[in-house]
Amino acid sequence: MPDINATVQAARTAVPFNPVRTNQFGGEVQVLISTVTIPAAGGPIIGEAITWGTLPQGARLLPISQIYNSAGAASSTINLGDRAAPARYLAATAVTSAGTIANVGQPAYANGAVPEVTVLTPGVATDQSELRSVVAGAALQAGQTLTLVAYYVAGN
Repeated sequence: MPDINATVQAARTAVPFNPVRTNQFGGEVQVLISTVTIPAAGGPIIGEAITWGTLPQGARLLPISQIYNSAGAASSTINLGDRAAPARYLAATAVTSAGTIANVGQPAYANGAVPEVTVLTPGVATDQSELRSVVAGAALQAGQTLTLVAYYVAGN
């Protein structure tokens, strides 16, 4: 059975040379750390979103990203995605007990998707740069704190 090259090695050994994007090889890992504390009144209810921040054009969220949360209301869940795909990185996950949602983004990598920001149009439905979590199951509990630690590699 012959050896086979994965995408980076195949690009590097191609004739003519095929440059490898820095979000695949040699890019700088950066971090976005964003925290929200749910206010006593007017916190997000079912169907409303938390906007964490934005990723630059060409960025790829790394599957080592995590969400930390204090105890919340029974049945509360959040996902993680963007305006174009609300659960791109994380399907609805319970935030009822204090804990950590580890390896955010891992399912996309496991399926070979390895999503990157290719559409950067803030506020528009096709935008892939704005990291958002949509609340489901039940409203988030007043005083609950959630922190997203999003590691990403940027590059074109």
